[in-house]
Amino acid sequence: MKLAFTRISAAVLLTLSSSPLLAADLLDIFHQAVENDPVILAAESLQQADAEIVPQSRSALLPSLTLTANTQTTDREFNGGASPSEERFNSNGYGAQLIQPLFRADRWFNLSAAKATKKQAAASYRDAQQELMLRVATAYFNVLRAEDNLTAAMAREKAFAQQLEQANERFRVGLIPATDVYEAQAGFDLAKVERISSLEARHNSVTTLKSLTNQHYKSADTLDKDMPIADPSPAALTDWIELALANNPQLLAAKHQLEATRQAMKAEKSGHLPTIDARVSYAHSEEGGTSFLGNESDTQVFALELSLPLFEGGNRNPKVREARFRHEKARHDYENSYRQTREQIQTQHRTVTTDVLRVKARQAALRSSEAALEATEGGYDVGTRNIVDVLQAQNNSFDARRNYSNAIYDYLINLLTLKRVAGNLSEEDLAAINQWLVAAPSVANSS
Repeated sequence: MKLAFTRISAAVLLTLSSSPLLAADLLDIFHQAVENDPVILAAESLQQADAEIVPQSRSALLPSLTLTANTQTTDREFNGGASPSEERFNSNGYGAQLIQPLFRADRWFNLSAAKATKKQAAASYRDAQQELMLRVATAYFNVLRAEDNLTAAMAREKAFAQQLEQANERFRVGLIPATDVYEAQAGFDLAKVERISSLEARHNSVTTLKSLTNQHYKSADTLDKDMPIADPSPAALTDWIELALANNPQLLAAKHQLEATRQAMKAEKSGHLPTIDARVSYAHSEEGGTSFLGNESDTQVFALELSLPLFEGGNRNPKVREARFRHEKARHDYENSYRQTREQIQTQHRTVTTDVLRVKARQAALRSSEAALEATEGGYDVGTRNIVDVLQAQNNSFDARRNYSNAIYDYLINLLTLKRVAGNLSEEDLAAINQWLVAAPSVANSS
């Protein structure tokens, strides 16, 4: 008699029948994350705040205009002379002053530092955007991975339950010893444990995805099993290194930070230099009381003012040293980022290239395990194989399917990571993967 083993097609582990807590596709979830992820929202706010440093620094080089007005009451007593006297009168005035900095070296350097800081903020925000793409894709594929593993675990449990039932029937009629029943029971118990663990892993993966979007989902788009697995393009590692050194946002941010600290150091050093300002002022006053010169006056002043700092309590030199040390730190940070970028791009390139071979090998192992399972089942029917052989063949087949599915998800995540290190990960890359997602039917939320 032929045993009723349950089989799962390879497509099951590459596509989800349904995911209870996902909605729409990868791009939809990414767009929701852009609107709801607190990390990217914080990065956006920081980038906008840092961009305001430039107009603040530029304003220090522009004219400043001040209007003033005053009024006062004066009580005056005259005690000398033959007869003391007193008077009370009001005085009023108004004026305006315009100051234009002509030579302020420190302010020009501060403006250059602000521009570099703005570029650093823009690079950091681009890094946060690409990191969000990778986090969303990783979370999405981890949910698909967890759902695949749960589907496989449930199928394994069902198959082992049928195997246990078959073993009990054959034992009752004396065809197999009791040890075969015990082996089948052990296999079923282990499959049940795996199903419970897989269910927990799925819930955890969904929770991670929800933390990015703060959304509850009811359906998932599944990965098409015919999606091509190709080597990274361009294929040459040197091309990827060149891309990374030119575009990696973390490296660019470190480069702009180095420039910002260099300009800040120049600004502190220029504190020893003189400053020159042009000043134009006008004042009108009206005074009561007794005056031989009249009670109204108008004053106009046109001046060039030069100021040379000689001593500031010993504050200048420590500031210069502080700026120099901060510049040294930024230089070391840039060197560290440069080395890490080169190391990461080489590692990721090797990983993706290996992933391509790994997927092909996993696919071949899947075919071999399915053929071995079929042969073992046939041998069990004719008495040349025992229950242990069948259970082991089933385990090998399920593991091969799971490993094949995981290899594909690993390839996709590592490919996106490679692009992120190179600094050219974009929404177009998510859209390219999105084309290979198949819409799944909506299902009720389950927990």
